[in-house]
Amino acid sequence: MKGYFLPGISIQEDHREINGLLTETPRLSPSKLTEIADQLISAQGRLSRKPILNIIDCIDEAARCWLDSNDSIRQEAESLLPVITGASREMVHFALNDLFSNLTRPVLLDLLEEELGDPMVLDDFRPRRKGRGRTRAFGPTLITHILPGNIPGASIISLVLGLLAKSANLAKVGSGEFLLPILFAESLYKIQPDLARNLAVLTWDHAAVEITEAAFQKADLAIIYGNDETIKEVRRHLPQQTRAIFHGHRLSLGVIARESIHLALAQEAASDIVLYDQRGCLSPHLYYVEESGHASPLQFAKWLAQALYFAGNKFPKGATSPAEAARIQQLRRSIPLKGGTVIASPSGTDWTVLYDPDPAFSTSPLARTIWIKPIHDIAALPTLLEPIRSMLQGIGISIPQDRQPEVIPQLAKMGACRICPIGKMQRPPLTWHHDGRFRILNLLRFVDFEN
Repeated sequence: MKGYFLPGISIQEDHREINGLLTETPRLSPSKLTEIADQLISAQGRLSRKPILNIIDCIDEAARCWLDSNDSIRQEAESLLPVITGASREMVHFALNDLFSNLTRPVLLDLLEEELGDPMVLDDFRPRRKGRGRTRAFGPTLITHILPGNIPGASIISLVLGLLAKSANLAKVGSGEFLLPILFAESLYKIQPDLARNLAVLTWDHAAVEITEAAFQKADLAIIYGNDETIKEVRRHLPQQTRAIFHGHRLSLGVIARESIHLALAQEAASDIVLYDQRGCLSPHLYYVEESGHASPLQFAKWLAQALYFAGNKFPKGATSPAEAARIQQLRRSIPLKGGTVIASPSGTDWTVLYDPDPAFSTSPLARTIWIKPIHDIAALPTLLEPIRSMLQGIGISIPQDRQPEVIPQLAKMGACRICPIGKMQRPPLTWHHDGRFRILNLLRFVDFEN
């Protein structure tokens, strides 16, 4: 099985076993990375002259192939991704449909029109929406991506955004999440080889510092996903002239008003917990449930446990690491000693609901483990969320409309980038502002021409 995508360059290979699969991996060196970067820069010269609508059509065609269950590459992904990632087959099937339905022509055009107004600004000087003269947008010649290892779809979106910016893309993927970006690049190559030559998808050990430094050496922009330690390490190896966008560790949670506590909402919350086995930045760690409603926060915890049980039939849980399982078992034992209640799956660590009277924010060990914390009033949230405001990403809400004008501005000031209904947390539109930023606009440089 091919463990990299590198069209047009011959390279020596090593063979290693990944989750029982014999995989061909590239034998890299700093000089080879420089050669790869030079070839990508050469390919980008041709890409820069390609009309943006042509690029969109190629991505759309690839996405529609991925949405076809009879497509050979789609079938390969559905067969191998569960083995490599540990996700269930049902989850992989859902994730692929969800991802590629967001990469079709109408959705990509919506993104460009929302952020740029006129997508043709990527092709030529166009009249400014306000002010005098014309303006044109240019993407980086070369983007180096350090891609995430938790949600493979985020890697594909990062590469697609790079192509929409008419940039060449050198991507480092993790050894456990390499397959989907490689297969996506191969599907593009079948449709439009010239476009796919602007992608190189590679993997190397994070300890190979000299290779990492070479990967950044000719990049105009670096896009880095990772935890705080990864980002700190990467910063040390970035050239001074290379602009960087960092996507670090983020947390999400839910807020439920007293008027909204009901069984149907528990079912919606369960879907947010189950999807992607709670491994994304929009996965909830905790639900704050307001007291004095027609049902108690503890009753909601019991309803949520029932919903997680039944949701597991639709989306069986993927593999749980020994460290995750040990942390979950530790919490199951300790919470009752602190006056809380644990409602756990009948066997193993398939899911766990931790009801804790202490309202302080607690992070979850994930793997379908969720905190339920009662609060007297939603007005207390700013104080409770203050310790995590720099990491706050998404907040799922179930709050009556007449109370929202008071609550939503406070949540927004706390640092949240996305506020949405509970049940929709894991399915943001492509146009959402990831980490509070524009998705395509943030990559571009604009030139104004006044005559």
